[in-house]
Formats: sequence, structure tokens, C-alpha cells
Amino acid sequence: MYKKKAINFFSSVSIHIKIYGMVFAVIFLVTIISLFAIRISITETLSQQLDERVKSIGSDVAAKSGDLLLTNNIYALQKLVNDTKKNNKDIEYVFILNEQGKPIVHTYENHKLSRELKHINNVNQDDIVSLVLFESEKGTIRDVAVPVVKGLGGTARVGLRSDSLNQALKDVTTQMFITMLLVLMLSVVIVLGLTRVITLPITQLVDLTKRVAKGDLTPRINNFPNDEIGKLTNSFNWMLGNLENEKNEKEEYYNKILTRNRELTLLNILSANITSVGDLRAVLQKFIENLVRELSLNSAFIQIKINNQVETISDSKEKCLVEVNDNDREDQKCVCENDQAKVTNTFPLLVKEQYVGKIQICNSKELDPYSVNILKSVANQLSVTIENIQLWQELKKKEKVRQMLFEKVMTVQEEERKRIARELHDETSHSLSSILLGLKVLQEAPSEEVRKNEISKLRQLTHNTIEEVHDLAWQLRPSILDKFGLKVAIERYIEEFKKKYPADFDLIINGFGTERLRPEVETAIFRVVQESLTNILKYSKATSVSVIIMKSSTMISVIIEDDGIGFNVEAVLNKDPSKYNLGIRGMQERVLLLGGTLNIESELEEGTAIMVKIPLKDGGGELLDGQNNAS
Repeated sequence: MYKKKAINFFSSVSIHIKIYGMVFAVIFLVTIISLFAIRISITETLSQQLDERVKSIGSDVAAKSGDLLLTNNIYALQKLVNDTKKNNKDIEYVFILNEQGKPIVHTYENHKLSRELKHINNVNQDDIVSLVLFESEKGTIRDVAVPVVKGLGGTARVGLRSDSLNQALKDVTTQMFITMLLVLMLSVVIVLGLTRVITLPITQLVDLTKRVAKGDLTPRINNFPNDEIGKLTNSFNWMLGNLENEKNEKEEYYNKILTRNRELTLLNILSANITSVGDLRAVLQKFIENLVRELSLNSAFIQIKINNQVETISDSKEKCLVEVNDNDREDQKCVCENDQAKVTNTFPLLVKEQYVGKIQICNSKELDPYSVNILKSVANQLSVTIENIQLWQELKKKEKVRQMLFEKVMTVQEEERKRIARELHDETSHSLSSILLGLKVLQEAPSEEVRKNEISKLRQLTHNTIEEVHDLAWQLRPSILDKFGLKVAIERYIEEFKKKYPADFDLIINGFGTERLRPEVETAIFRVVQESLTNILKYSKATSVSVIIMKSSTMISVIIEDDGIGFNVEAVLNKDPSKYNLGIRGMQERVLLLGGTLNIESELEEGTAIMVKIPLKDGGGELLDGQNNAS
């Protein structure tokens, strides 16, 4: 149990502390062992030196005291031992014994030699020197005994303390301790540096793994020397690079899926069956709310222009709002709370490259690329939706126009039948009755002169009847158009029109040869000219009228101009089909069926110009301008 706790404790210690502890322990042990080994070595060396020194001093005293002892010069002997002790501070005592072992001179002054001291070291006369070590109150004493004169007796004794040895050991120990301390400090610095170099990548790896554990795969470790740790860091960096690439790929894939789901959600709203502006307004309100929620926007609004009406649908959350100017619905501005930075993005709505509205985003931050792509996609889809609504409304108008034209045709047909019946009854029938009566009078004429007068009246009456029938047939359909073609029919119609309308007429017809146009083309152009001149007669109050018809190999163009009072073209054409614009819409339908275009330009008090272009290819040809329009 305790062993496991100890293992857990030491295993949880930082690697820095482990390295520092091991290095410091090794240095400390080496220092202690070295200190003891050196101390022992120095102690042995100094002990040998002290042994040799005390022997040398003892031999010197013995040699000098030989003659003095023979002459029994006690004074000189005393001076010798005193000088010897004086010259050697670490000598404890010096004394000389006679052959009986009694002291002759000594350095204890008033004290006597102890018996133990005298007998602690005995030397034979045959020995050169005798060394004995013993412990005293003053420490270890090296006692040396040297015979003064061999064969004559007498011994010189010298006692040397270990002061120099102890002081030397102390000095050496202090010096070694200081040296070891300096070495230890230097070692600490070196170890710290080496440990830093070794553990830095490991520490960085630990920090990096913590950041990676939190999901951050962007940091990298700087390159280190190509050792094991360097290879480890390179492998780790490579692993992080792969993980980051995989993470980025997954995020990219996730963002694509999320973007697609959001886009499909918004597009699904716009895919509803919308056939009116009311339906569109309801769908767009739901769409804009989902747009703000799905893309986490502060606010957004959609502005579209349909049928000369501006529709604005908006939705907003906190922070940023869209303010709409009530006086000008097309004037909006982004207002953010707390003076936050506002970012406005506008995505135009285009139908056949014509501006019909916009999606405007008011946000407190920049849109990310995914949101921008979504908004571009929904803007395109919304443009298609608006175009479909326009086409649907245009189709409804055309159906209504066709219905009204059909009703008008039926009405006109009935009116024509009534008029023809009335004309035949009131005029032709009356003329024929008059002819019949004239023939009866002629039959009963009393004289040749009366007969001649009656024949002349009948001839004139018959001529008038023929003219009436001819006029009636011309009004139904000019036979001259079928017989002689468009050019002659237009010229004849203009001549007849001049009689009814007192204005300056300018007729130009170019490009017509002997070849004829298709009957439907000739009829359409004739009816357009006829309807245009009829409108001029009814409404324009013009004093000058110009009709220009130009034919090429692929195209026939018609321009009808007047200097009358003019009218507002858009106001007339944008109204629902009625008797006030049915004639113009009828002209449009005729031209459209032949693949042509009809443009009307007019301003109040500036006159009117009607321009028609019809391709002459088989089957009506292609639409030249892509649409019928008016301006």
C-alpha cells in the first residue's frame, strides 16, 4: 500500500524535479565521497610527513646532545631542548634521559615528567629510532625516542602534537568544500541549461497536447535538432497537420451540408405555387423570417417592384433594424443599437437582366462565404419566382385580352351582320326597288324621250347601287388586298382615309417588288395601319400623319407617326384589358403571333410613334427583340 503510494507520488513529480534531483544527488554524493577520500589521503600523507619530521627533530637533538652529554654540559643540553621547542611551535615536549632512564633536562620547566610519559616509549641502544603515537589532552602526540650515543646510554625524546595536521586538514577541507560548492553551483547552471534544452520540447508537447485536447489543432512546435526528441516533435507536428487537414475537410463538408440544408429550406419556401402578389407577399414574409433565423442575421428585408408597385417585406431581431421611409418605400437604412458597426449587404433581383428588386441584409458583422452563397442562390430563385409571377400575370392578361378580343369579334360580327342587313335593307334593297320601279316606268313610257330619261336614271341608280355594294365589301375586307397586295391596298386605304380626316399625309413604301408577302403578314400589317389611323382619327387631333413601310429580304418594318396630343403608354398598357386599350392589345397579339415586335413611344403633347417589325422567315421567324414592349 505504502509502496504503491510512494510510486504514485514519485511518478507524479515533474520531470524537471526528477532530473534536478538525480543530478544534484549524484553531484552531492560525488562531492562527499571525494571529500572523504581526499581527506583520508591527505591525512595519510601528512601523518607520514609528521612522522618523518619528528624523527628528524629527534635525531637532530640526539646528535647534538651526544658531546654535551659526554661532557655533562647540563646548561647546553637545557638550552638545546628549549631552543628546539621554541623553534618548533607544534612540539609538546623535549627531554633527554640518561642511561638509567632518569631525565637530565626537559622542557616542562617547573613540572616533573610523569612516569607514564617516561616509559611510554622505550628504545634499545641497538635501535636507530622509536616512534610511538598516543592520545593526550592536547590530541595525538607523536613521541620519538632516539639513542644519544650508541653503547653509552642516554635517550633523546621529542613529543610532537598534530596541530599542523589538523590545521592542514581543516584548510584542505575548507578549500575542497568551497571548490565543491563552486563546482556544484556551476553544475546546477549547466544542469538547468541541459534540462531546459531536454525538457523544453517535452514541455511544449505537454502544453500542445492540452490545447489539442481542447480541439485546437493549429499550434506547432519549433524544429529541434534531429535527435530522438526532434524526431518526436516532427512526427507530432506531422500528425497535427493531418488531423487539422481532416478536421478542416470535415468542417468544410459539414458547412457544405449545412449550407445546402439551409439553402434547400429557403428554396423550398420559394417553391410554393405563387400566382398572385398576395400569395407572394405571404410567402416572402415566411421566407424572410426563416432567412433571418437560418443565417443568424440581425435583420433583412426584401423589396420587389411588380406592376409599378413597390412591395417591402422585412424581419429583424435585436441590435440592428431596418428603417423604411414612409414617403419613399425604396429608401431604407440600417440602424444598429449602441453604435455597433453595421454591415449592409445587397443582393439584386434581376429578371432578364432588368432590376426588379433586392434582398438587403443589415447585420452587426460581416457575412461568412457560406451565407453569401446562400443569399446569392435564393436571390436567383426569387428572381425566377418573380419572373414566373410576371409571366403568369402576363398570361392572365393575354388570356383576358384574347377573351375580350373573341367577344369583340363576336360582337363586331353580329354588329356587322346587323349593319349589312340594315345597309342591304335600307340602301341596296331601296335601290333595287327603285330600279324595279324604273323598269316598270320604262316599260310604260309613252315616248322615246321619256324612255331615254328613264334609262339614264336607271343607269345612275344601278351605278350607285354597285358603289354601295363595293363600299360594303371594302369595309368587310378590301378585295384589293387579296388581288393586288399590301402596297396597293395601303395606298388605296390612305386615299380613302384622306377624304375622312383633313390632315397632311406622308406615305413611304419601299422594297416591294412583284413578289407577295404571306397573306397573314399582309393582313396583320394592314390591320395595324388601319387600327393606328382609326385611333388617330378618334383621339390624336393630329395635323400631320406619316406612314412608312420598309421591306428587306428578312424583315418588314412599319412606322406610323403623328403630331397629336399623345398619351401615357405605360398607364394604358398596364391597365387591365378593357375597351380603352383593346385595340392596342389586338395589334400586339397580331404582331406577336407572327414572331414580331410592336413598340409604342408617346408623350403628352408630343405625338405618338408606333414601330412594328415582323420577320419574313417561314413560320413567322424568331422573336427579334425577345419581347413585345412599349415605351
